[in-house]
Amino acid sequence: MMAQNRNSSGLNPRVRMIPANMNTPRRGEGEEEQKTRVAAYARVSTLEEEQQSSYQLQVSYFEEYIERKPDWELYKVYSDEGVTGTNTKYRTGFNEMIKDAKEGKFDYIITKSISRFARNTLDCLTYVRMLKNLDKPVGIIFDKEGINTLDSQSETILVVIASVMEEESRTISANVSWGVQKRFSRGIPHIPTTYFLGYDEDEEGNLVINEEEAKTVRRIFKEFLGGKGTPLIAKGLTKDKRKTARGNTKWTSDAVLKLIKNEKYCGHALCQKSVTLDPLSHKRVRNKNHKPQYFIRNHHPPIVSEEDWNTAQKELERRSRMRHDPDGKYRSCYSSKAPFSNMLFCGECGVPVHRRRLSSKKDGVPYKFTVWQCRVSAMKIEADYKCSSKYIWEEVIERAYNEMLLKMTKEIDVIRAEGEAAIQEVSLSKEENERLKEVEETLERISDQISEMSMRESMTNDPIYDATLRNLIYESQIYQQEQENLQKNKEESIFMKKNLDILLDHLKSLRDFETFDGKMFREMVDRGLIYDHYKMEFIFKCGIKRKAYGWKRGKKPVENLEDHVID
Repeated sequence: MMAQNRNSSGLNPRVRMIPANMNTPRRGEGEEEQKTRVAAYARVSTLEEEQQSSYQLQVSYFEEYIERKPDWELYKVYSDEGVTGTNTKYRTGFNEMIKDAKEGKFDYIITKSISRFARNTLDCLTYVRMLKNLDKPVGIIFDKEGINTLDSQSETILVVIASVMEEESRTISANVSWGVQKRFSRGIPHIPTTYFLGYDEDEEGNLVINEEEAKTVRRIFKEFLGGKGTPLIAKGLTKDKRKTARGNTKWTSDAVLKLIKNEKYCGHALCQKSVTLDPLSHKRVRNKNHKPQYFIRNHHPPIVSEEDWNTAQKELERRSRMRHDPDGKYRSCYSSKAPFSNMLFCGECGVPVHRRRLSSKKDGVPYKFTVWQCRVSAMKIEADYKCSSKYIWEEVIERAYNEMLLKMTKEIDVIRAEGEAAIQEVSLSKEENERLKEVEETLERISDQISEMSMRESMTNDPIYDATLRNLIYESQIYQQEQENLQKNKEESIFMKKNLDILLDHLKSLRDFETFDGKMFREMVDRGLIYDHYKMEFIFKCGIKRKAYGWKRGKKPVENLEDHVID
């Protein structure tokens, strides 16, 4: 009915399409025509000379390209040199360009190709859509692909091409990783020296010792083995303005700890400690069985001896272990402020004994004194049991220890025999030494086989090759575990022998039994146990044990110390 009414009116409707560009406001007479403002983006992924040339060519090309367009004008060339395209986080030029685009400073971005803009599909599409949906849309022109993102058909093509670029990036990353692992398997590690304290590179790429920096490294190991904690070492280095690997003079406990753990300072190199799991995010994680590691012995000149490095690792393990009671319930921080810090434990419950400053009065005059007491009995930690052990004066412990040393100076031959017997218990037997040599030879043979297979590895999936390689790696892991256990016992015997010599030399040279030597105490003693009734026991690092006896202040020491037995 409505249609009939329209026709009956005699009107003849005519439809005319109005193109989108006709919606723009007309300029007034004499007004200069506004040009399209175009920004250019150039990026190269490395700082090599060839790539720098490529960067200059990109900039020149964009400038000439825009000059040939009469209705275009160049706003600015944004650039990033020596950065990756798989992630935009560290691309300062790119991020500045996006910021300016949001502020409407230009209308278009022109770039060489999608791969120069981003190899990450998600990032690429996110920025394309974000720029397209601005109040004043900004388009991107990918010159190589001939894509204008303001074209309605561009996004489908863009998704396909960007996905290909992303896969290409993954493939390149995999190939690079493959090449690096092959170098590792051939004993050729990659050890940058830019931030590696103590070493420089010579003209042939070999590591050489930087003697000035090596002084700092040796000082750290010496002070650590002398009993200092990493915070105290860091504080001393900062005070003396010793430079870090980055040239700063501010040291941290963590920096000192990492240096002590670094096997490269004894001449070895463990390769692939961390790995990149995603080539797009570039996030590196600690290598926890993600990929194989490669240990290269005697790769470069050492700054510290292997013996000192191994001793430092044992000391780290000891300090870590001592933070827990036998059940692993109680934790404390390592301290070296006092000679007995982290060295004494309650003989009744096994919990660490801690230092306390107490106050008292004598003849009405207040005074302070230092004692050591079980943390449970002092109610410093919660426990599901009670410990009734009493505190003991610090000077009583020192006096009892000195008197114990006096007695030990008269039985040096007995101590030597006990120490050698303790060392013999952990030493490898003749058969075990032969087995260690055999295992090391087998490991070397398997390692050579793995390296040989790696060198001729094909890029195709070969199930026989994969199965053989997996079997070799599995076999290597089994022998490696056996080798580590045998080597650990061997190093333990060397460690104990060294400390037995230190103890015997100290006893032979000892003349002063009145002054307590805290430095030597920490160097020779592994730990001490404090019992009730002023009974003590000290376990030396060489494996021997000795009892000591104190007395309450103000009373005479007991005459027959041997009558006091520690249960």
